[in-house]
Amino acid sequence: MLVRADFALPRGPRGERSRRGWGKRQWTWAVLAVVAFVLVIQAAAMYYGLRGPVHGLVSDFVGRPVTGEVKVAALALALMCMPARLRLPFVGVVAGVEVLFNGERLLAGSPLHFGNGVMWGLLALTVYAGTRLTGSERAAALKAAGVAAILIAANAVSAVWLGLTMQALPDVADHFVEVADRALGSPSWVMGRLVHEHGWYLWLITKVYTYLPVGAAVVAYFQLRRSSTEGFPRHHIVKSFILIGAIGPVVYFLFPVVGPAYAFGNEVAGAGWMNVWPHVVPTSLEPVSAYFSQQAPRNCMPSLHTAWATAILVHALRGPRLLKMFGVVWWVCTISATLGLGAHYGVDLVAGLVFALTLEAAMIRPEDGWHPRRIVTVVGGTVAFAAILLAIRYLSVPMAQSGHLAAVALLGVVGVMVVAYARIARPPSLDDAATSPPVGQQALAA
Repeated sequence: MLVRADFALPRGPRGERSRRGWGKRQWTWAVLAVVAFVLVIQAAAMYYGLRGPVHGLVSDFVGRPVTGEVKVAALALALMCMPARLRLPFVGVVAGVEVLFNGERLLAGSPLHFGNGVMWGLLALTVYAGTRLTGSERAAALKAAGVAAILIAANAVSAVWLGLTMQALPDVADHFVEVADRALGSPSWVMGRLVHEHGWYLWLITKVYTYLPVGAAVVAYFQLRRSSTEGFPRHHIVKSFILIGAIGPVVYFLFPVVGPAYAFGNEVAGAGWMNVWPHVVPTSLEPVSAYFSQQAPRNCMPSLHTAWATAILVHALRGPRLLKMFGVVWWVCTISATLGLGAHYGVDLVAGLVFALTLEAAMIRPEDGWHPRRIVTVVGGTVAFAAILLAIRYLSVPMAQSGHLAAVALLGVVGVMVVAYARIARPPSLDDAATSPPVGQQALAA
């Protein structure tokens, strides 16, 4: 009897396990790339008179930490990836530093914050691994600290990146997106009314939306819990999250959008063009790019929350049944939140889905190489993503007036991407593996 093991390592063309990930050289280049990117964003922030990511990281060490949920996710990642014997001392360092900093805050009458201990714990782990450990144990400890640090650095950069969009992009394209979104039935207006009539669901989706990194950490636990002894898998959710967060924000500068709760609501008091979200859908069919208050980030197109939630879903579906259920619930709640909180239009979500599946298609099952099916899917997804953006910008009125045609086209693109991704992600069947001749015999037969 054959029993399938969840999250079992995939086998390459010759049957070998594909757990082997980056080596020392790749990790060195990755760290250098992150450092260089942080410094570039720091310079851009200083040009616009903003606090850069370096300021944020320094504050994480000695001041008020930023975004506690990201620190929780980083702590969980580090713990699951480091050698088991280092976990208790690491937690001790983190807890001790947190007590010291928050004890001082209590004496000063300041609010309590979490995060300083995580930063100092990661630094202590890096120093200890570099000076006292050797071999595979040293590599595992350094990778644990590196993955956690990259997540924290990426979050620091993303916060500054949003500030840069506000300074550099005074005009936004929300009118175009809102008109195009009517092809889907203006789902943000529909979901906004629904969730505000059900307080418990509004509370739930708000928590899921806020704690997205924690959801990723849950999936990462199942993928990386044996990484300290077996090595990192070649593809895991942390890599997906970082890549989505690195590429997605570039589109913000190409297609600045603030979202329905800002442009058509009262999220920023007095800044909206009209205060009608989520009760009244605008009727104008003359979209224009227009100035919007610089108190709102231009971070809607594509919906990266949707892209990240989709990454959580596709990685969770490769795990045990309970994790599959978790991934589905998290995805549904995130989609509900992006619309129901007025953060995104429906077409933002379509773009985010296509974007995420294109990237996942490029990364899933790397042991299979760049075969024709993968190349077609990635190129097709890239073209489809660009076409969606161009259609929203230049064909928004025809989309709104097309009846069901535009909706079928948009959802059809998503459906095609789901099927194409699934064909790449599905491992070869056991029957195929058993009946196909070895590689050498295939070559002789050809």
